[in-house]
Amino acid sequence: MIRRYRWKIDIFMNMNFRISFLFFGACAAFAQSVSDTVSFVNFENREVGVYGNAEAKEDFKRNTTDKSWWYAMDKNGGQNSKVVYDGEEHGNVLQLKYPKGCVGPNDNDTPACAAQIIQPLERTADTMWSAYDIFFEDGFEFQLGGKLPGLCGGKCYTGNAMPETGDGWSARIMWRKGGNAVQLIYFMGQHSEYGDDFKWDLGGKISQAQFTTGKWHRIVNKVSMNTVKTPGKGEKDGRVQAWLDGELVLDVDTLRLRDYDTLHVDKFYLSTFHGGSSAEWAPTHDCFIRYDNFTVSTDSIAVLASAPDSSGGGDGPSRIMTIHQNRAESPFVKKFRVDGTKVGQKKAHYEVNVWR
Repeated sequence: MIRRYRWKIDIFMNMNFRISFLFFGACAAFAQSVSDTVSFVNFENREVGVYGNAEAKEDFKRNTTDKSWWYAMDKNGGQNSKVVYDGEEHGNVLQLKYPKGCVGPNDNDTPACAAQIIQPLERTADTMWSAYDIFFEDGFEFQLGGKLPGLCGGKCYTGNAMPETGDGWSARIMWRKGGNAVQLIYFMGQHSEYGDDFKWDLGGKISQAQFTTGKWHRIVNKVSMNTVKTPGKGEKDGRVQAWLDGELVLDVDTLRLRDYDTLHVDKFYLSTFHGGSSAEWAPTHDCFIRYDNFTVSTDSIAVLASAPDSSGGGDGPSRIMTIHQNRAESPFVKKFRVDGTKVGQKKAHYEVNVWR
């Protein structure tokens, strides 16, 4: 049986010094450099129970200059946001509640619909990767659709605000009716005031990707800013890519995300709820989604799907411990190629694959 371990390591050095260790038998393998990791949250430092604004502020590290960060994690008496134990595979994870009849973020109302965090990143870049694991619990109602976390920059346009001067953009993820997955992008030249949907079907080359209930999915996004040859008029060569469970499902490279080269990928936007705005978007009963391994990186993030395995086959076992805030964890995962085929049984964390 696979066992999960926790290590506590005292570091008598600068608090900003971060190291990653890789342990597996007598072998070694390359892992994603911690120096590339802008943010990583996997909730192993938290006890089971309410996960509120105070905990989010500690875990989702922000820069010291941008004041746009807000939270809505303490709504409904702490019932919307909790840390729960998910078993040997994932350990402690974030569970968000999507209340019956609730539509839109309703940040300042009761009941608030799930959760809101804007995280101004400690580092910005013209190309940024993000990833997380997601589990729609049994009975989850997709209805007409809902929002999921993603990257954004500048003014991070959402809602019905259309960018007009190339001073902001967003590339969040949505589930649509039946669990169909799309990228909701706000950019210069969009057709709808509510952003444009880009189906996760690789431009019609593959079947429409779907989220399903009762299983863990792995989402990886890559956003590359467009070039700007003339300030005030960006080129249409910005790129957004997405992988679901190891398969490339989106690759659009004709986006005008910015008009000035001073604008970068600078925020992670954890905004999730049913909606839309009208009642037909709302769930008819309380629904729940679990999240784990939120990662933002300036370099490639391997496409992985979390899954435990004790068979000892494939590439052989491996384990990575990322020291952060004087702690280290070793989530167990199974590695997939970009085409979705299994590489081997793994217990490693995010191994480096370079997909440019």
